[in-house]
Amino acid sequence: MRVRVILQLNPPNPVTVAAAATATAPAARAEHRSAKRLPVDYRFSIFSNGKSGQRYIPARGINMSRSGALVETEEPVVIGSVVSVKVNKLGLMGSASVRHCTVKGGRFRIGLHFPSPLAQSQ
Repeated sequence: MRVRVILQLNPPNPVTVAAAATATAPAARAEHRSAKRLPVDYRFSIFSNGKSGQRYIPARGINMSRSGALVETEEPVVIGSVVSVKVNKLGLMGSASVRHCTVKGGRFRIGLHFPSPLAQSQ
């Protein structure tokens, strides 16, 4: 008597494999920035206009590019507001819009977008 065994392997469905990988892997944040941010350790001066007039907010730079920066402050800033920014050590100043303001360890991390590159201050 002769027995013939035929084995056929079916590759897994690529959609199932991709879904499983996505479910087990940590979520990656999409990078939407037009310029690469570089780490910095500069002091920033932020001036925000509010109901009680202009207020000065000292900040520490975390990273920066031509089009934006991430700074850390002790005070929150309203998302969507336009602020004036000055980086004394670099001799730069200009305006920025506040993209986000998140709490981290008792401080606030503020994402700034520069609509035009910062200019040399006088």
